[in-house]
Amino acid sequence: MEKAEYLSLNQSIIKDKIVLDLACHSGESTKLIQQLGSGYVYAVEGRKALIDIAKQIIQHNAQFIVGDITDKETIMPLVAKSQSVICLGVFYHLYDHFRFLQYILQPHIEYCLIETLFGPESMNPEMHWGFENTESKLHGLYRDLPIIPHGTPNLSWIINSAKIFGFECDWVHCYGNKLIKSIEQITSEEYLTVAGTNWPSYQEIITNENIPTFVLEELQQMLYDYPITDRRMILRLYNKNLKTSKPIDLKDYFKWPL
Repeated sequence: MEKAEYLSLNQSIIKDKIVLDLACHSGESTKLIQQLGSGYVYAVEGRKALIDIAKQIIQHNAQFIVGDITDKETIMPLVAKSQSVICLGVFYHLYDHFRFLQYILQPHIEYCLIETLFGPESMNPEMHWGFENTESKLHGLYRDLPIIPHGTPNLSWIINSAKIFGFECDWVHCYGNKLIKSIEQITSEEYLTVAGTNWPSYQEIITNENIPTFVLEELQQMLYDYPITDRRMILRLYNKNLKTSKPIDLKDYFKWPL
């Protein structure tokens, strides 16, 4: 789904609202938010060169700020002025997601729209951890470090974390198929229901140690495992103390092939 399309589907959280656009890059998302009728937009990006481009494109009803979207001193004053928060294509670059949610999911915020990659899926909240090279053009900060840690939460983690701050999820769109459970997230009970007598132990399976090819092939077929690059979703969080909606049922967003 193109950015313009999924923002249009969420016009109700944008039109006539004061919107905080986090990680706005060169202003593409900010321009779309304006076109959908926002009252005002605060847009934050870590790279000044991109902000300079955005300012040339958008000159009215918007304020651009160069800064770290995870910095409390930068974000909190802007959150305080906003009604909706939009965060596109950056959540999986973070390493302190819970604190970030704590900053943006404030009691007066009505909606938050997040577009992100997602990690290996399980009904138990999990996160895929790794490292990123800061020399990439996608990074606006931490240029003094060669690599930084980052995490990719799954849908379960985001939804369960948002609940702590009084927010529920009422809309999710996933690119391609529904969210699919990966080999690393298979439970011991599930594994025992399919494992043959000559299969490795459960611990060997989840740690990828000495897995015979025939076992790996059978598990992949059952779990429909696929690359992390294909795992992208958009989810909308609403403040249940301010808005009325129907939360999603997580079970509707997973394939359980076992």
